Amino acid sequence: MNYTHNPVMLNKSIESLNVINDGVYVDCTFGRGGHSKHILEKIGSNGKLIAIDKDEDAEKHAQDYFINDSRFIFVRSNFSNIESIVEKYIPEKKVNGILLDLGVSSPQLENAERGFSFMKAGPLDMRMDRTTIMTALIWMQEAELQDISRVLKLYGEERYSNKIAEAIKKAVSENLLKTTTDLSELIKKCYPKKERYKKNPATKSFQAIRIYINNELKELEKVLEDSLKLITEGGRLVVISFHSLEDRIVKNFINKNSMIKNIPSKLPVRNLNIKLNFKKINIALKASDEEIAENKRARSARLRVAEKI
Repeated sequence: MNYTHNPVMLNKSIESLNVINDGVYVDCTFGRGGHSKHILEKIGSNGKLIAIDKDEDAEKHAQDYFINDSRFIFVRSNFSNIESIVEKYIPEKKVNGILLDLGVSSPQLENAERGFSFMKAGPLDMRMDRTTIMTALIWMQEAELQDISRVLKLYGEERYSNKIAEAIKKAVSENLLKTTTDLSELIKKCYPKKERYKKNPATKSFQAIRIYINNELKELEKVLEDSLKLITEGGRLVVISFHSLEDRIVKNFINKNSMIKNIPSKLPVRNLNIKLNFKKINIALKASDEEIAENKRARSARLRVAEKI
């Protein structure tokens, strides 16, 4: 099925990228090309856009709708490989902007076969790159109880991580854990009855398992570090995140590279001698009330922008 995707905070992210006519840009999370389409509308014939995605469905969409544009290059890969990708296609090895729209996309959530949604019955997969071996189910079958609990706590900030991990291992041993709805119902039963209807109890655990299976936070840290080398002076880094772990990594990275640390006044060090990499453009931006009303996913979105100096 040709699932569509309307990027959250689309206009704000494209405006923040500050696109120039002959610039070179990298859309690290192509998805269904929502951001790429708008970037291509802003660059001229000498501009260039590299789009990266590790999902084969995204690759097919790029081939069907974008491949005839000579300014466009699609690379199926992890965005953590951005440095080698830019070096391959851009002789100067520099870009004017990098855009990341993190997390799982709407097409991935809507397709039950991908196993990302706790609302639809499907296989316990959750792989963004289906050429890899480790699915969510295989991991839960092979992982030790304490490892499952740690992942749920660390990546999902799940307060009932131990109880859920015990229930998962019990269900696995009895061959009762096969689908996303099996897992969702199992998690729901681990919550006190009074807490089951505030927010779907499966939200945090599904997030945690997906992040772990796809190594999302490590890849994010790698692409952020590589952006220091790749973005040219005046270029922009634009990141949209959807949960606190991602946003904290992005926030800390920008702060680390854009703020002068407090230096004791008696030390013979001048601020002018301290090289900064970025200028913070604004505090985290949030989606408008109108967009949140149309798309509930937008309520957790945070957009951060930094400019290379």
